[in-house]
Amino acid sequence: MNLKQYLKDRLNFIVVYFVNTFLVIIIMMLDIIIRKESLNYPNIIYALLLSILFLIVLIVIDYGRNKKFYKIINQGLKERESLEYIFNIPDNITKEQSVFKKLLTNNYMIYESKLDKYRKMTKTQMDFNNRWIHQMKTPVSVIKLILENESDQNIDEDRKKSYESIEEEIEKLSHGLEMALYTLRVNDFEKDFIVEEVDLLDVVRNVVNENKNAFIVNSIYPKIVTNEDLKVKTDKKWIKFVVNQIISNSIKYTKVKESNDKSIVIKLYKEDDKTILSIEDNGVGIPPNDLDRVFNPFFTGENGRSCSESTGMGLYLSKDTCDRLGHCINVESEERVYTKVCITFYQGKSIYNF
Repeated sequence: MNLKQYLKDRLNFIVVYFVNTFLVIIIMMLDIIIRKESLNYPNIIYALLLSILFLIVLIVIDYGRNKKFYKIINQGLKERESLEYIFNIPDNITKEQSVFKKLLTNNYMIYESKLDKYRKMTKTQMDFNNRWIHQMKTPVSVIKLILENESDQNIDEDRKKSYESIEEEIEKLSHGLEMALYTLRVNDFEKDFIVEEVDLLDVVRNVVNENKNAFIVNSIYPKIVTNEDLKVKTDKKWIKFVVNQIISNSIKYTKVKESNDKSIVIKLYKEDDKTILSIEDNGVGIPPNDLDRVFNPFFTGENGRSCSESTGMGLYLSKDTCDRLGHCINVESEERVYTKVCITFYQGKSIYNF
């Protein structure tokens, strides 16, 4: 609250004060007129000016007395992250303000108590989910190893295809567990973050190798195009997660297309002071009306509704991670023709944004 708002808030009192002053003056004038005496205008004006002066002095004193209170309240209105300003409200200015501070303090304590309760519940749930996911990853790895050993044996073609199908489903399960794990970790991103110089080509090759079964089973040909080894400053684990999400999406929406020429082309190149990683597939593409919403959480779009594997979280987590890393990610697509996702790494720019 500033002086203008203060005066506006007390306009009724000021008006009553002036009305009262004028009534006193009029009554004095009536008395003089009744007694048929001449009016003493200088005295009347003097009395009016003196009254106005007293009013101004009263307003200045009262506003000065409450100025600190108003300043802290204005600060509280601007605060978005903290309620600590409540404890800076001065005590014993007026009874009304003391009651107001007590009310705010009580509400703050209730809020903190409930918030602490939900923090503990959330942490317990997250710790349980984290531990459960890690426990599930072990049997998944064991099953994959058993299937690989079985596949190396001399078995008939039908059984081999069955093993390949099981391996693909295990890959989906492993991918889902990985996504769930990173969804939990992203809340504590700043605690799980290491800046280093990362070889992008090495990251891409690792991701392609991890998804080789999906490429083979779905007859999709991955192609990496680059003229040089490109290194960028980022977090290796998180950027690998992003690349894995994009490539998994590309596989998911390319395999459902009826075509004998399915491919995913991964390009790494420099452009001025930027390093760009693009991943382009010739799958079903994205409808124009869905393109602006692909980074929204749980948004699957028209194509996602017909795909039981779609969660709507892959691109959302990729965008969130890139924003935190200081990288740019964008998508362009033409329905039934292609989808292209580009990650841009800026040189010399702060690479984290919590």
